[in-house]
Amino acid sequence: MLAFPAMIPACPAAWLPRSLLGLVALTVAMTAGAVGATGPGPATAATDPAQFRYETLPADGALDFSIDAHSPSFEFQSGRSAYRAFRLPDGGPFYVDVRSFLEGPPQPSSARVFYPVVAVLTDDFLVSRSTELELLRFDLPTQEATAAPAYRVSLGVDPSHTRERYLVVFTPAQLLAPRQLPPVSTQETAAEAAHLAFLGAASHGSLRISVRRGEAAPPATPTAPESR
Repeated sequence: MLAFPAMIPACPAAWLPRSLLGLVALTVAMTAGAVGATGPGPATAATDPAQFRYETLPADGALDFSIDAHSPSFEFQSGRSAYRAFRLPDGGPFYVDVRSFLEGPPQPSSARVFYPVVAVLTDDFLVSRSTELELLRFDLPTQEATAAPAYRVSLGVDPSHTRERYLVVFTPAQLLAPRQLPPVSTQETAAEAAHLAFLGAASHGSLRISVRRGEAAPPATPTAPESR
């Protein structure tokens, strides 16, 4: 079975700053269960990434998609998660942005979001690399950066010079587990609680993946051979 790198929870970008004033209700909402999220329904039980259905991405453009109860699921190293898989366009290099939109009311105790992690696979379906949760950035709908508040992860890929061919979008299962929060008494401790709890983590969500052409990355500095 494919072993994806372990995903250790880290602090993502802050939620809407104004919303942090209402985080006193967060303790009740979070300790009541796994943030109101339900596990993904296994529509397809693939046992190997070679069995995934890979959707082709545009060479320049965006694709809206959902991860829901009808999405396939897989037992990643971080636990079972629903996912969507994509085939990179030919050529390159490209920049890929994956946005996951907040759903529900903007209050931290009730809003939900699918925290996306992206695994990059080679042409023989082995993991080349994967993103970390601390790489997530919070986008507000200003200057047409996004149509709605969303978490975003960005990465560069170059299929023309590497063996990287596929992307898999999923979420670490441990984010959905109940967790004990620190006391919430001030705005500062509320912000810390939101960060530690991955507030509103959900197993399903609405996402957008965008591809745009970019400059080629500089070649890596060659490593000196070891002396024998």
